[in-house]
Amino acid sequence: MKLAVSETFYSIQGEGITTGYPAVFLRLGGCNLMCGGWGTQKDSELHDRATWRCDTIEVWMKSKGKEFEDIFDNECKVALQCGAHLVITGGEPLMQQDKLMYFIKYLRQGIPNLYIEVETNGTIAPTNAMLNLVNQWNCSPKLSNSGMLYDVRVNADALHIFNQHNTIFKFVISNEEDWEEVLKDYYNKIDKNKVWLMPSGSSQKELKKTKLIVSQICKANTIKFSNRLHIELWNKKTGV
Repeated sequence: MKLAVSETFYSIQGEGITTGYPAVFLRLGGCNLMCGGWGTQKDSELHDRATWRCDTIEVWMKSKGKEFEDIFDNECKVALQCGAHLVITGGEPLMQQDKLMYFIKYLRQGIPNLYIEVETNGTIAPTNAMLNLVNQWNCSPKLSNSGMLYDVRVNADALHIFNQHNTIFKFVISNEEDWEEVLKDYYNKIDKNKVWLMPSGSSQKELKKTKLIVSQICKANTIKFSNRLHIELWNKKTGV
């Protein structure tokens, strides 16, 4: 049994409700969306009215099939055994959820209390078996600022399932118009108390501008704010 793996590394969770927790990241290959608009994977430019671009495209588009026992190096294995969270991300991890279920069961044979977070765009519904294996869902539904059409990026049935479980909904925000879109497209589908707003920005310079805008939106609407700690600390998008 193999997973298509793009990268693994030990770091600190930089986003959402578990920001600051030691975490081992498992980035799986492949995604069913292309945030930044179709074509950005070729020229790194913004298309289809996108205002931001997925900052891990160059990583998740390259993956290698790995046997379960070969996925983590010794540093990652020790960190997990010592209590670090496992954060399964992508791309879109649920594209591989059948194999992923077996991998989680494999890991828990050696680490029964392993805490697992899965980061998803919310367009693929998890199976009941998968729901029972994951401690926390970090769902990041996409807005039109991603360059993706509504029918491609919004799956109401999947969002309903996530909303019934231990899920946070984390929206990437660039401006006030993005927040208005969250209200229009998503507030009738999810619990407001589970919503987090995160400023767009793949560098410290970009983040400095948007985080002030988003913090004001959060204050005005009593919504939780998520920073991007890995950008603040290392000014890098992935691998840290």
